[in-house]
Amino acid sequence: MKRTLMPILWAAALLLLCSCAARKEAALPPVPPPALPPSPARVEVVQLQMTANRDFVGVKFRMVGGERVDLNATEIYLLDESTGDRYPVVRLQRIGRMAEFSVPGEAGIHHVMFRNREGRLKIGRRVTIVVGNARHEHLVIRE
Repeated sequence: MKRTLMPILWAAALLLLCSCAARKEAALPPVPPPALPPSPARVEVVQLQMTANRDFVGVKFRMVGGERVDLNATEIYLLDESTGDRYPVVRLQRIGRMAEFSVPGEAGIHHVMFRNREGRLKIGRRVTIVVGNARHEHLVIRE
């Protein structure tokens, strides 16, 4: 009986050992990382100063992150932080809204003019520029 049982036990031990051995699995393609949502657009002001005998406030800015913003269709205004007054982009009768003009060599920089109604904005006053959903707060008006 021992002679017939021994080969069966050896075979069972061998099968058990083989089942525990590492298997070579098929290589799976790497899983790409989940796509990040686009970062929200923000305004980066390059220059903010009074112009034309303090009748206008000129702003140079660039849009950073997010999708490209259509400046002609987007609401753009300057907000006086102390009074809450809004100053829209200057509109000229024959030209229209002066929302954007560019200078060669300054790629991606937008120039905007805001009318300083009745000289309410003063040098040193803190303002916020709003371009659509993006905004840059606590900017100081320079001369």
